[in-house]
Amino acid sequence: MSEIGIRGIDLFKIAGQSISGWIPSWKMGEKIPARQPFCSLMEERLLLYLEYHPQVAWYGRGDISSTFASTYKITTPQPVPFSINYLFEGHAHIYLPDAIGQFQDGSLLIAEAGMEQEQLRARNQAKAEAARKVALAHSGVYWIGTEATLLPRRHANLVFLHARRQPFPSFSELAEALQVVWPWSEAACVKARG
Repeated sequence: MSEIGIRGIDLFKIAGQSISGWIPSWKMGEKIPARQPFCSLMEERLLLYLEYHPQVAWYGRGDISSTFASTYKITTPQPVPFSINYLFEGHAHIYLPDAIGQFQDGSLLIAEAGMEQEQLRARNQAKAEAARKVALAHSGVYWIGTEATLLPRRHANLVFLHARRQPFPSFSELAEALQVVWPWSEAACVKARG
């Protein structure tokens, strides 16, 4: 029974948008992939791009609530939501980026996905400038992914790879398996037989 004036949290939406799907991410260091929700095709493209970018150590949503994260068991190394304060037309606002993460060198990554025309609007420019300042303060960068940078062909290739992805064995597992078929100090040809 609900009381008048108390609004429940809509756990099927992020920033007012319905969840379109989930991307399994292996970048959280778990034995099984963590789930990353997306609300638009551009967000899906951005998340897959981050998943396969070699310099990105981990990434996650920056605009989800802690309730959303705990309900859906989403691992978040940074506290969520990751809020960035900014001014627009003399009023204070809060910006929640689509994705946050960390590069291999430990620096901060803040990323946003959207259509290029949308990103050129004055309010989104103010958000971007505030995000750049926060990223710079943490020796990081702010990326904006648009239809011009997150191309459909690359996305299709990443979807193809991701659908067939297997967990990558650790070096010790590889070394152990290789020693069985390729003993130490023995020469072997690595050229494919044809």
